[in-house]
This record gives sequence, C-alpha cells and structure tokens, in this order.
Amino acid sequence: MRNTFKSLFVLLLAVSAFAFTPNPTSNNWKLYKEIQGIQIFTKVGNCKLEHTKKSAKYMLFKYVNTTNKNLRITGHVDAYYNGNCRSCGLNSPNEYDFSIDLKAGTTQKGNCSDELKAFKLYYGQTDKENADLSKFELSQLAVATF
Repeated sequence: MRNTFKSLFVLLLAVSAFAFTPNPTSNNWKLYKEIQGIQIFTKVGNCKLEHTKKSAKYMLFKYVNTTNKNLRITGHVDAYYNGNCRSCGLNSPNEYDFSIDLKAGTTQKGNCSDELKAFKLYYGQTDKENADLSKFELSQLAVATF
C-alpha cells in the first residue's frame, strides 16, 4: 500500500510539473536586429485561422524601444516563399511597408489577430514539416523621433 501511494504521488508530481511547464514558443523571442535604440525580436507561433478549425504558423515580430525618446521605425518586409520574393519591387505604399510608433521604453508585439505584415507574417501550415517562408528581411529600415 505504501509503495502504491509513493508511486501515485510521484506520478501526480510529474504530471503536474508537465502541465505547468510553459509552452516553448510562448516566450521564445529571438533578437533579429537592433537599430538606433529599437530591438526587433521574432518567433514562430501557431495561429488558429478564422472560420475554420485549422491553424497555421506565423512569424511574429516584437519591437522594443530601449531609449527615453519616442521613436518611429519605418521599413519594408521582404518575404521569400520557396525562394521567390513576393514583396520585392512592389510599388509603395503596399501591405509590406510599415511605420510603427514606439513611445519611450515601450514594447509592441505581434499576435495572431494582427494584420500588419510588420507584426505577423505567414510562415507555413502546421501540418507541414518544412516552412513555406524560406527567408525574410526587414529592409529600408529607418528610425526617427516623433
């Protein structure tokens, strides 16, 4: 009886530890680039698609203003799918151009409901091992005070 209780206790402890372990993608931001006091981070997240039960992977972006000044970052998202750039050479303005205002010391991060490509970029289907997004680059970056 005592061994059964110990085994049950160990099992319960292991299950509860696993249940409260954070999702590895939930806070797994990686520094992509830093420019004039703005840090840009990325991570891949799973997002449920509207009007369906399916989900897809998206590259999410986070922008951190590390200064005591209000800053505006502008740029363009170069998105390569299967080796071809879908957003290069487009006439401006277009959906891949962005402008983000960051007050001093603040952070803005993308989530599944964002539409702006500077916050959320299609990465691939969750049921595929290889991503459709083969490469991305934030180009034409400029930072100014506002």
